[in-house]
Amino acid sequence: MPFDALAMRAIEMRWRQRLIGAVCVRVQQAADRVLLTVKRSDRSSENILLVLQPGMQRIHRTEHNALTDKRPPFPWLQHLVPFTIRAVDVPPFERVMTIAIERHDDWGQPVMSELVVELAGHLTNLILVDSQGRVEEAWRKIPPGRPGRTVWPKMPYQPPPPLKNPLETQNAADFPPWAQRWLEAGGSLAELERHWNQGFPDPTWILFNTHAEDVWVYPMPGYQAKPAEDLEKALDDLFRQREKKRQEEALKSQLLAQVRSRREHLTERLAQYHIDRQESGEAHKQMGDLWLTYQYAFKADPGLSELTVTGYDGEPVVLQLDDGESPSDKAAEAYRRYKKIKARHEALDRLIPALQAELRQLAALAEESETSRPLDWYRAQLKTQGATRRDGAEREAFRHFRSAHGLDIWVGRNRDENAQLTFQKARPDDLWFHTKQAPGSHVLLGCGKTNPDLEDLLDAAELAVFFSSAQASSTVPVDYTRRKFVRKRPHAEPGQVLYQREKTLYITPDAERLRRLGAISEKLVD
Repeated sequence: MPFDALAMRAIEMRWRQRLIGAVCVRVQQAADRVLLTVKRSDRSSENILLVLQPGMQRIHRTEHNALTDKRPPFPWLQHLVPFTIRAVDVPPFERVMTIAIERHDDWGQPVMSELVVELAGHLTNLILVDSQGRVEEAWRKIPPGRPGRTVWPKMPYQPPPPLKNPLETQNAADFPPWAQRWLEAGGSLAELERHWNQGFPDPTWILFNTHAEDVWVYPMPGYQAKPAEDLEKALDDLFRQREKKRQEEALKSQLLAQVRSRREHLTERLAQYHIDRQESGEAHKQMGDLWLTYQYAFKADPGLSELTVTGYDGEPVVLQLDDGESPSDKAAEAYRRYKKIKARHEALDRLIPALQAELRQLAALAEESETSRPLDWYRAQLKTQGATRRDGAEREAFRHFRSAHGLDIWVGRNRDENAQLTFQKARPDDLWFHTKQAPGSHVLLGCGKTNPDLEDLLDAAELAVFFSSAQASSTVPVDYTRRKFVRKRPHAEPGQVLYQREKTLYITPDAERLRRLGAISEKLVD
């Protein structure tokens, strides 16, 4: 139910009996709620919860004794503690509570103020008013010139426009909606007026049906009812369940959105992988065979640049030789493309079943999420799904691999990562790799002052070629040197460097080495 005027009246009367003279000794705050701990004259403690969240706004005693999310939104409230509650007042049929408080200034003199709690949907507010009726502080401040009331420090406090008092007008339309329904179902106006004056004595009622649960001062038509000996405890339990349900819905929505996004991503990937799997490398292998078979013709006639021969399928094939190339170069290029496609097919044969299995798991998770689950279950699933995401927000700062002997190899993804890897991540004696005279990633072998094995050097150099524009070349020179001999190029963009004391490795791309390092699979997935 809305936290309506009848509930406010009931709480007002209970507080007048229990909390007048109580001293507030502690204030806890979160983004939209306040928890006050007060000590009564009999030395017992009470906790008062004020929630300013629209739709959940309320004020009542609670069994809560701590707030988990502590982000004080009103530090001025802390400066009031300790203070004594001197009076509690609720205007007739208003959702406004004025709590008169007494505190002491720096000289020990008593100072009277008022905490005004306005529970009015999106206009809900908590306002501190001084003894002169001026606003000292507020949770939601409204400067002069804005539509509606002004709520601004040092300005006079203006209460909300008063509502009609139905006990005076005797007009049922002036009652809150719940009271109207109760009257329409046969409730007595005289009984309501008598109980209003008494503050709706216990028991109040917990109402429930197959769709909802509520708390009200009377049994209501259309609900089953059971007595609630403590109105505020019943309200505390009810809203706690509602907040839990709201949290569950939010977590469920977040999880389903994440699952849906991942399923769409995997579906697109699988569609592309199936297309890639249809590509055949046999044509490249046959072209390599033809170049080797007819290389004698080009050797016999050095001026020959084009030759038409019969392919394996009986169709004519044109062998065209570019300047500076030999038939063996053309054959090597064709065989390299064949091996690359073959390696991709092998990787896809592992990836496609894995992604299909993940899609089945996501479908089962989506179905499982539709039934009510504990909050911790949703949080655990969100954490698990977040750990498997490979988007930019979740991925590691750099690509990471392990060399043959367990050394770390890091590879930058772009020029900013290249600069960060080289000049922030690297230690002075780590080895730095880059393809010679070809754009590509910076590669770092985390060896420190040790001299790594040749296999470790080849692993790092292989990755430098694979993540460069020269990855399709047959033999690629890769320079490497200690990081301390690399410096930024003056006035250049991030990632552009100068280096010295380098050595050079000549790398022929090796699919087996890349598979061992995990580079091929990572390239396909990421």
